[in-house]
Amino acid sequence: MADVSDRRRSGSNGSRRFTAILMAVALSAQSTVGFAQTDEERAGARAAAQEGAKAFEESRWADAIDLFSRAQALVKAPPHLLYIARSHEKLGQLVKAREAYLKITREKIADDAPAAFREAQASAQKELAALEPRLPYVSVVVQGAGPLPVTVTMDGQKVPQALVGVPRPVDPGEHKFQGFAEKMETNVSTVSLREGARETVVLTLQEAAGGGAPVASAPNTENTKPVGGEPQADTTQSGTNSMRIASYAAFGVGAVGLIVGTIFTLKAGSKRGEADDLCNAPGGKCPLDKKDEIDSLDKDADSASRLGVIGFVVGGLGIGAGVTLFVLSNKKSGSTAKQNKPAGPSISPWIGVGSAGVTGRF
Repeated sequence: MADVSDRRRSGSNGSRRFTAILMAVALSAQSTVGFAQTDEERAGARAAAQEGAKAFEESRWADAIDLFSRAQALVKAPPHLLYIARSHEKLGQLVKAREAYLKITREKIADDAPAAFREAQASAQKELAALEPRLPYVSVVVQGAGPLPVTVTMDGQKVPQALVGVPRPVDPGEHKFQGFAEKMETNVSTVSLREGARETVVLTLQEAAGGGAPVASAPNTENTKPVGGEPQADTTQSGTNSMRIASYAAFGVGAVGLIVGTIFTLKAGSKRGEADDLCNAPGGKCPLDKKDEIDSLDKDADSASRLGVIGFVVGGLGIGAGVTLFVLSNKKSGSTAKQNKPAGPSISPWIGVGSAGVTGRF
């Protein structure tokens, strides 16, 4: 009979507790009208909070977090955060629970706020004080890195660089730590942390598998040649390119020379034709009064004739040099040049008074 009475009292206490939860979340949803935009949102927040309270009472902590978070997104209320914090604590997620408690305690509650808000804040302060000693703290120290930057992971997630070597709160349970640096890594260190424990994890860097000094590859014998015992880049290809460019330049000089020679040869013929026309007087003699003009035309013709000859000479030499260089450039580029051999052929045209030509080496 006593057992039945105890069960009845227990059931009655649970029912009253659940009713109190529902009243708190209902008051929070109804009393913060200004935070919700529409009646639909306020109604939705109230429904989500009530479902969250039901999930909390049934020990469905993850569902309670989800539902109260949805209600909080619509209506900002300390009771929502309080049950979010409590649910995280039940799941052993002490770090997230602590942050939720802190958010409530730091919130400024208006003087006309409902009593449920003040009660939630007071409860959060008490529960936070009880939670703090339970939080485990861990420090991670990495050895062997020297000046290299270090990356640390906990359970596969990167630890912020500013927190490496600093005691930080973590959830109790088993955690895996590993450190990395350039071409180096540590073994995975597994640590089981109890509530309230303070641990230091020491990670020692060593050469990563396959991360040692790279093996030097064999030199490419097709594009290098030994000089003084060390492989050197082959200059045959660059010499070939130089000859090809020089041949094009020589062809250009030759073409210009031929054009100039043709122009001045035509000009010489024109001047002599004008002089001959002036001398076509009766009797075949040049008029004395035209002597100066005829002499001037003859001089111009002679000068133009000389320039024409120079142009043809330069043109011929240029074309010849271009052909020679082009043929040489087509020779097999794999042949090895002697160390002291000139870098490549060169050609330079010259023009003087009454003469012209080119100089160069091949």
